Amino acid sequence: MVSRKGAWLGFLAGVISRLTRRSLPQITPADLKKHDHPANTQRLGLRFTERLRDTFRFKWIKRHS
Repeated sequence: MVSRKGAWLGFLAGVISRLTRRSLPQITPADLKKHDHPANTQRLGLRFTERLRDTFRFKWIKRHS
């Protein structure tokens, strides 16, 4: 069971945090574009063997054409 003093302190802390809360800035399409990093296996340091490339090549071509 919660004491009355603890309940009041919790209530006051909630009110104070609600009053001092800052609003977050709106995210624009320019912000999204600036922070978009396309996945590139070479940049990530991954190397695919020719066997793996041959396995997935048809799926990549099919998806991107």
